[in-house]
Amino acid sequence: MNLRASAGILFVSLWCSVLKATPPLIEKLQAMESLHTAFRQQISGELHTGRLWVSKPNHFRIETNSPWQQILISDGATFWNYDIDLEQLTIADLELDPKKYPILLFSGIEGNLIDSYDVSAYTDEDHDVYVLTPKKNNQFFASMMLKFSGEMPASIIIRDAAGQRTDIIFDSPQTNIELLEDLFEFSAPTGIDIVDQRTVAGDS
Repeated sequence: MNLRASAGILFVSLWCSVLKATPPLIEKLQAMESLHTAFRQQISGELHTGRLWVSKPNHFRIETNSPWQQILISDGATFWNYDIDLEQLTIADLELDPKKYPILLFSGIEGNLIDSYDVSAYTDEDHDVYVLTPKKNNQFFASMMLKFSGEMPASIIIRDAAGQRTDIIFDSPQTNIELLEDLFEFSAPTGIDIVDQRTVAGDS
């Protein structure tokens, strides 16, 4: 989830086979109807901070407040990317592809894990760790690591195709709380540049 454009394994104590690792991960993801957390995201030494909200099916809102302000929203069908500093809004159809939007793994897209990823697991002193490797090469990431503290998501670590690592750490996450629908709606402010990339009905 690189917020403006988009794992290394550290201390391994126990590896599990793909067949043993995938069901527990799916169970954790399926049990999560909603998620709200502050986060810290580190990319190549640059720290980003913000908050995110996730609700099934495929609703999410991500707000970054440092080093720039940006809002990413999906209502399950449409994706809004509002760069506050640039006063520019991009609107697109939401692609239900966790390779492009890893946050979708927490919002209802977990069903394709077996078909799309090799999943391995291990435990360290504090976390259950699941490593997802795409079965087919893609332009977005080479591997993705999901860390859980019990049933609570703790972090996502992404290594992209160029080898760059992104760490997203969740601070005080809450799951299965009620989230209002208007969190996942967006009204464009007046006077901003709008780029609408949505597919028009009937287009080939």
